[in-house]
Amino acid sequence: MPSGEDPVAKSLADLVREKVDAGVLPLEAPPAKVWICPGSGRLCAVCGQSILFTEYEPLYNDNRAAIRFHAGCHRVWEAERRRRGVLPSD
Repeated sequence: MPSGEDPVAKSLADLVREKVDAGVLPLEAPPAKVWICPGSGRLCAVCGQSILFTEYEPLYNDNRAAIRFHAGCHRVWEAERRRRGVLPSD
């Protein structure tokens, strides 16, 4: 294993929790909408990998930088927001 590499890979849920706690990912629901479009090759806000297929982009009405997700990473982000009581349960 290369030096500096974490021997235990973090789950997507762990990554989302860390990024929410650090303020990198928002908790509040986007007041505008969520665009769902073909992948742009840009990096996912959760896992940092290129989005090659379906891309989710929550749109906020303020001047914050765009955040983009893979479909699965977006679901994990929404699940964390639901867990924290920001989104209603299904």
